[in-house]
Parts: sequence; C-alpha cells; structure tokens
Amino acid sequence: MNKDDNLSFSPWFARLRAVFEILLISGLITSFLASLIMAAIFGRDRLGILDTNANFLVAFLLLESAATFILLWILMKTHREALPDFGLRKMQWKTNVLLGLMLAPLLMLVNGAVGMVFHLFLPQYALERNPLTNTIQSPGQLALFILAAIIAGGIKEELQRAFILRRFRHHLGGSAIGLIIWSLVFGVGHYVQGAQGIFVATIYGFILGIFYLTRGSLIGPITAHAVYDTLALLLYWFSADIQT
Repeated sequence: MNKDDNLSFSPWFARLRAVFEILLISGLITSFLASLIMAAIFGRDRLGILDTNANFLVAFLLLESAATFILLWILMKTHREALPDFGLRKMQWKTNVLLGLMLAPLLMLVNGAVGMVFHLFLPQYALERNPLTNTIQSPGQLALFILAAIIAGGIKEELQRAFILRRFRHHLGGSAIGLIIWSLVFGVGHYVQGAQGIFVATIYGFILGIFYLTRGSLIGPITAHAVYDTLALLLYWFSADIQT
C-alpha cells in the first residue's frame, strides 16, 4: 500500500470509528448492560416490573447512566479529549445558567402546545399520563425520580448529545446533519411515552442541540434539561395530588 492509499484510507477509518463510537454511546449497549446487571442482582423475572415500579426504574436509569459515563470516559481518554472540549467549562457559566433557566419554561410551553394539538387533532395518540411518572407513589420516590432525571436526563443525555454532535462535526458531514439525525433518534428513544412523547422529545432534541451548538457550552443545556425535568415531575406530583 502506497502513501496515497494510506491518506485515502484514513478518513474512512475515522468515519467508521466515529459511527462505532456513536453506537456505543447511543444507549443501546448501555441499556443492555444495565439490564444484565439488574437481572443479575434482582433476577430476570423482576425486569418486567421496570415500567411499574419507580425504585426499579430509578435503579435502571442510574445504572445505564453510569455505564454511559464510563464509556464516555474511556473514549475520551482514547482520543485525549477532556470535558472542556465538549463545552463543559466555566467560561460565561453564569450567563449560560441564566439562559438555561429561561429556556426551561419555554420547553414547558412547547410540551403544553404539542399536547393541545394532539388532543384536538390526534386524540387517539394523545398522552393522558406519562407511563413513567405514573410509577411514582410517594414523596420519597418523587425525590429519587428527580435525582435520576437530573443525572440521566440533564447530565447524561446532554453529554451524550455533545459527544455525538462533535463526532458528526469532525467526521460525518457536520453538526447540522448530526443534529437532525440525533434529534430523531432521541425522539424515538422515548417510544414508551407514545407518539406524542416521541414528537415532543424530538422537538426538545432540536432545541437543546441548537442551544448547545450556538453557545458552545454544555452548562446551558444541562441546566435547561435538568430544570425542565424537575418542574415536569413536580407538576405531575402536585396535579395528581390535587386530583385525588
């Protein structure tokens, strides 16, 4: 193989490696690993109650997040990358936190608007209650769920998004293509919440991805995502309490 062959091979190898790393971080493998650990600890017959037991669901979310963090750390070490490379840095952190706090209510409004559209025009696909939050039965479980939402949603999913967009930016056609593809994948990943949940999550993926790309910082998206999840869970809990 001559020098020119080496040069032509290298970009393709980088692309294939980027695709492989995206698949590693996408959640497919980490969810499988978390399921194996849950099965080893509690038994395979108990995995079926993940959708009905908040404690088991929280344990699964935290295990899956831990597996993702470990894989991210390994890949970052392999490429000699650090968290600041993905936008987790102190520069203008106050401004980014403030913008994240301002974005969270907007996400709530988007959720409400989409819900209204589905109830008016697609009532057969409208989401009456989030099946995941329906598992919460006590204030203690609510607190655990909020903790899991902040770690698995606010931190893990935004690190995941930043890693994947960075791989698209450098090896797979650019951040815009990555934003479109990953937002759609992110939406489909919320399939347990039905068609409305998929649609809302896809929109959130676009909004948070654009926020990250325009600011170049993870602080804002992490803040917005974590605050939104917390507000959504508190709203669910208190609205359910009022109804009962």
